[in-house]
Amino acid sequence: MIGKLLGHTQVQTTARYAHLARDTKKVSAARIGDSIDRDLEADGEVAGQPAA
Repeated sequence: MIGKLLGHTQVQTTARYAHLARDTKKVSAARIGDSIDRDLEADGEVAGQPAA
């Protein structure tokens, strides 16, 4: 189904590029996590523990 949405006529074409989406999701998730960590540290929280 995704291959058809992308205009691929063969399953092999979709499979060839499928790993790129996984890598992009991992990078995006890491960036979001880093951003949340920075925000928590700026608010005085350390390692997920609220400031005393």
